[in-house]
Amino acid sequence: MEGGRSRKGGLPRVFDVSEIVRENLDITLRKESTSDKTDCKNTGRVYTPRRVVDQILDLAGYRGPGIVGKRVVDNSCGDGAFLGAIVERYCRESRGNLKRELEEFVFGIEIDERAIARCAERLDEMAARFGARDVRWNLLRANALSVEQYDGTMDFVLGNPPYVRVHRLGDSFDAVKRFKFGRRGMTDLYLVFYEIGLNMLSENGTLAYIAPSSFFNSVAGEAFRTRIVEDNLLASVVDLGHYQAFKAATYNAIVVLQKNRAASTTKYYEYDGEPRRVDELALEDLYFQNAFHFLNREDLRELKEILTLGVGDKFEVKNGFATLADSFFIGDSVPLSRSIPVVKASTGKWTRCVFPYENGKLVPWEELARDAELRVFYGSAKQRLKKRSITNRDEWYGFGRSQGIVDVPKRKFSINSLLRDEKDLKLVDCPPGTGVYGGLYVVSDVPFDEWRNALVSERFARYVASLKKYKSGGYYTFSSKDLKTFLEYSFR
Repeated sequence: MEGGRSRKGGLPRVFDVSEIVRENLDITLRKESTSDKTDCKNTGRVYTPRRVVDQILDLAGYRGPGIVGKRVVDNSCGDGAFLGAIVERYCRESRGNLKRELEEFVFGIEIDERAIARCAERLDEMAARFGARDVRWNLLRANALSVEQYDGTMDFVLGNPPYVRVHRLGDSFDAVKRFKFGRRGMTDLYLVFYEIGLNMLSENGTLAYIAPSSFFNSVAGEAFRTRIVEDNLLASVVDLGHYQAFKAATYNAIVVLQKNRAASTTKYYEYDGEPRRVDELALEDLYFQNAFHFLNREDLRELKEILTLGVGDKFEVKNGFATLADSFFIGDSVPLSRSIPVVKASTGKWTRCVFPYENGKLVPWEELARDAELRVFYGSAKQRLKKRSITNRDEWYGFGRSQGIVDVPKRKFSINSLLRDEKDLKLVDCPPGTGVYGGLYVVSDVPFDEWRNALVSERFARYVASLKKYKSGGYYTFSSKDLKTFLEYSFR
């Protein structure tokens, strides 16, 4: 271990950051570090407000005299938002040799050298307020993906793990994929940090993170969900909903996991600046269809009924056109000779769309090019169209994807997929020969007035909100599958 040495009867001693790192850095100390957007996306580094930190520590039970003598680690400690609060709480409760106890029971891991140096200064300042000076902090500058010496030793693992999507993992990709929680789907680094944290916990240890709530139902989160269920780990969940704790545009939850707990239920909270207790849920209430769902018990029963009974073939719900170049294909100034009326489902507004298809098939370019106006129109954008993510470069003049094309001859009804309540729904009758983009559409033999009433309802709005697919501005979104499920349930 870098700069470390072992101590009999204790954990490995890590180098003294305050003496070594600071010698090599010109540091401008800031209580909360800021990062530009690119740094945030690539490193996953976001900083947690103190109020939220305190709420997490309270939920985890890291408070009161019982924390004395308990080992705690933040395995992505950044500049010390969590460790600063942890040290303050420990100092207030300790009645022994405070310096020795801080060296023995408080741990941090951070890959960024500057951040860990700022963390050490923050901890120095906090400890000095309580009379503890020259503390040799157990701060390990390392990539937590490779740290194993703390496994099975920690009473508390607390923090805000990094959020980095799989396509930005870079050199860490192979290391992430070695973890069970990182092997499926579009994984994110925060999932692996849950596995790292669980590995670090002692026999009856507690983990509490604030992290994206996407693992509730994502493919990438399946292995994590399975572990939670099999080991009865889920002590409490706080769904932050639309509350943005960070500048990063993520939707988060505070999750408290506990090993070998006696209870079989989960405390569920919602958030309005502080956690508000909603219900205490049994596993069979909140876990179904291989996903977690968090509502009060009454709403959960209704959601479970919709999701399990909403099967059938009365409705087709599909995504509209995906040209991958809307500014070229769609607008009032496109050539009339090869265009059709098209509605933008998200707004309900009509315009026109170049449509180089017949009977669902792309018309040969030679035939289209006979139209001089169309040939000139395409000629100005040929290279741009070829640069799209398309499978067949010879079909550069067609849409980027095939969705929505075959249903142009049918009557359909467009629908926006973003709402706050039933008043936000925009349903537009699209006669044969028209198209839809920027949202969803429905094809069905069920009379429109009947299923329209089912959607323009408080019940549908409540169903969409219960799916917890948050969008900015207090909105919720839903997929074609979500909409079909509700319609099939309503007309089963």
